[in-house]
Amino acid sequence: MARIDDLTNEKAAEFGHAFIRWLTDEDPAAVAHFFADLDPHAIKDDEAAELGRSVLEDLLAERYIH
Repeated sequence: MARIDDLTNEKAAEFGHAFIRWLTDEDPAAVAHFFADLDPHAIKDDEAAELGRSVLEDLLAERYIH
């Protein structure tokens, strides 16, 4: 199984970008109207990497630490 330590900045950025696109395009939680000015294409790679890493770390911690 992959560990969070194995997550490169590039992969974290890819996940972060995909996550933002999913939130804005699919809007599964009906929250896009709160972020009307959010442009997924305006997110920089370093910001996307930080978001991607944070989300994945939280998911892993929630699933495996409890």
